[in-house]
Amino acid sequence: MGRLKQDLRGGLATPPADVEAMDELVATAHRLLDAEVAFDEAKHRLANAELESRHAATQRAVVYYAAAPVLVPLVAAALVLFDVLSPVWLLALVPLFAAGLWIGFGPVRRVGDVIRSRTRAAWAGCGTAALLVAALIPWSGAVVCTILTALGVAVTCGLLWRESRIP
Repeated sequence: MGRLKQDLRGGLATPPADVEAMDELVATAHRLLDAEVAFDEAKHRLANAELESRHAATQRAVVYYAAAPVLVPLVAAALVLFDVLSPVWLLALVPLFAAGLWIGFGPVRRVGDVIRSRTRAAWAGCGTAALLVAALIPWSGAVVCTILTALGVAVTCGLLWRESRIP
C-alpha cells in the first residue's frame, strides 16, 4: 500500500500530459483502494478471531469459576436448613447462589466488554465464596469476613447487572 500511495503521489505531483498516464494513475488509485479494503477486511477478521478465542476461553473458564459461588452457598443453605446457621444468612446465600448459576450457565455474548465483565464477576464470586467460608468458621475475624461477604455479594451481583446493561 505504501508503494501504491507513493506512486499515486508522484503521478499527481505533476499533471499527466497524456491519457495513458492518467489511466495509469486511475488504475493505481483503484489498486490502492482495493488494497486498503482488503487490509481493513483482514484486520476485521483478525479482531473477530481474537474475540472468538477470548469468548471460548471465557465460556470454559467461568464454568469452573462458578463452582465455588454455587457450592459454598448450597452447603451453607443446608446448614441453615438443619438449624446450624441462622436464616439471616439466606440474605447473602441466595443472591450468591443465583449469581454463581448466572456466571456458570448464563450465555456470554461475543462482545469484549461482556467477556471482561463476566470474568470479573467470576473472580468476584470466587472471592466472595472464600470470604463466606471464612465468615462461617467461628474465629475472631468472622465479623469482618461477614461484612466483606455482604460487600462481595453486592459487587458480584453488580458486575452481572452491569454486564446485562452492555449493548
